[in-house]
Amino acid sequence: MRSLLSGLGMALALCASSHAHGQKATEQFIPIGQSPGVSLKYSSIGEVADVNPAAQTVTIADPAGPRTVRITEKTRIWLDRTKLKQTNVPGRFADLQKGRRVEVKYADPERRDVAEWVKVEISQP
Repeated sequence: MRSLLSGLGMALALCASSHAHGQKATEQFIPIGQSPGVSLKYSSIGEVADVNPAAQTVTIADPAGPRTVRITEKTRIWLDRTKLKQTNVPGRFADLQKGRRVEVKYADPERRDVAEWVKVEISQP
């Protein structure tokens, strides 16, 4: 009986981690604001207020106030083309343009100073 319960515990742990891994693998395709368990909990949504290419930072006009976030070589940038009824695609730092709506997930939810990923809304071709 003990081994059965131990096995069930292991199976539940694997299922829980595979869900998180599955979402990480498909996060690129989830529209801004719709990431289960992430959007507005571990991320911010707002317009790009400023971009500093030299410092590799972007300032987001967050409802809680402006927030400057560093973009690193590990930060993934995706173009959310949902409004165009097209598949989302990888983006680059140059796509972070003033006035564009973005969602930024923080690498450290406490500090909120480095982006793990950024989704950039593209509403015009």
